[in-house]
Amino acid sequence: MTPPVPISSLIVENWFNGLYTAAMLVTLWVIITGTRYTGSRMRWQIALVLASYICSTMHSSLNWLYYSQAVDDNEFPTGPGLVYSLTHLKVWIEATGDTFFCLNIFMTDCLFIWRCWVVWNRRWHIVVLPILATISGAILAGLMISDQVFAEQSSEAFTIAKKSADFVRHSTIYFSLSVATSLTTTFLITLRILLVQRMGKKAGTGSHRTFNPIMEILIESAALYSATLLIFVVLDVKKNTNLYYAQNIHAQMAGLAPLLIILRVAAGLSRPQEDWSGNLSGSLKFAPSNSTLSASKQDVET
Repeated sequence: MTPPVPISSLIVENWFNGLYTAAMLVTLWVIITGTRYTGSRMRWQIALVLASYICSTMHSSLNWLYYSQAVDDNEFPTGPGLVYSLTHLKVWIEATGDTFFCLNIFMTDCLFIWRCWVVWNRRWHIVVLPILATISGAILAGLMISDQVFAEQSSEAFTIAKKSADFVRHSTIYFSLSVATSLTTTFLITLRILLVQRMGKKAGTGSHRTFNPIMEILIESAALYSATLLIFVVLDVKKNTNLYYAQNIHAQMAGLAPLLIILRVAAGLSRPQEDWSGNLSGSLKFAPSNSTLSASKQDVET
């Protein structure tokens, strides 16, 4: 029998979901009232913000439903027992929760790959491997959830054993690919930021805009997202019950981390595209002979 899920992990997830909700509302307000996005671009930004928020909120809501039903089932003496209820999830709750969890990871990986592509001046060869890993991960996520459902619904011992083994194998590869994608994009974005920061100092520009180097790296590089995912995977491999805390936190961080990037860009706090492309025009000037950054068009979106 698997150990019961810590009830306090639900409280932790709800706290992060509350923080996420506040940040989401602020982001929507900035997008709608600002002048950076108009028309279809504004609608796409709003849809992206809401889609990630729905996935994270569905995960926390299903956890709340799971715990409340476990308590309700044991209000009478004939109940199955609280420990039994907490260690035997209903198939549809578990499958739906995992679906939203994996879908949120997929959307987050796509956004960070896009951000990596933007800061590296739209160089496709930089993001080829993360794209392939994300596509493979999406396929494995579908197989993983399917194996989980078949294993829990089947009454044949052979089918249960086979699907359980397939679930472990697919989930291991899936989370390995997800960790590899997040760490790769985090490293590439961090490297690009450091290069731009260093070259800006060498150029000795007198730009009126300043960017906090620590905050820029933490937000732009998805360091928080990668950290929570890595902690969750490590605890999952070790079969530590604290993995539920890490999983629930990561379910919210998967939406909150990219939301901070969207908010930063919508509020005009991110670097302009000419900083990433290394154009001679603008406040940040690079010497063509010494620059490691390639030039691009001025109108590329941030």
